[in-house]
Amino acid sequence: MLPRNRKNLRDDLPVGAEYPLAIAMALKSDLRDSANAVKVAARWTGASERTVQNWLNATRGPKGEHLLALARHSNAVHAACLVMTGRAGQTQRDLDACVELLLKAIDLLSRNAGA
Repeated sequence: MLPRNRKNLRDDLPVGAEYPLAIAMALKSDLRDSANAVKVAARWTGASERTVQNWLNATRGPKGEHLLALARHSNAVHAACLVMTGRAGQTQRDLDACVELLLKAIDLLSRNAGA
């Protein structure tokens, strides 16, 4: 019999294992554990109330269009997504770069208007 020499490349935790918990915490912080939190999140996403309960209990995380709808309505979910992707600090840099480009464009336009 041949020896088995494959390495186990899997970690103990699958990639994104913290995802359901991060979304649940973000939703709870935005919705303040209100009595109608499930109904509000269901209204935002079009998902069933049972599905939203799973999100709030961190049993499952939202997928695709539901995650986008939550991020659209909830600043905390949006921030959690940025943190999980490693882009949390990049927003200010992007904003600063946009402002700098706009100032350069205004300067060029004002020079051309004066000529």
